[in-house]
Amino acid sequence: MSKNPVEIDIENKIKLNPELMIIEKLYPIIFENSIFLFYKDENELINCYEINDKSIIEKAVTNPDKIIEILEELNK
Repeated sequence: MSKNPVEIDIENKIKLNPELMIIEKLYPIIFENSIFLFYKDENELINCYEINDKSIIEKAVTNPDKIIEILEELNK
């Protein structure tokens, strides 16, 4: 089984695999009606941001592969 940098495990918890993370790349995941954004910074520290805006989450749920693009559109 291949591992992902951020995944939901069999106990329904977010599991991070920092050794698989690329520095400064965002890893979004939808979990319990929120979007979590994880990334590893240049010091190899793991950072996490939570988005709980309902309209953003609704868009992300219908297009889970495009979470980054959805967030980028909001920044314009």
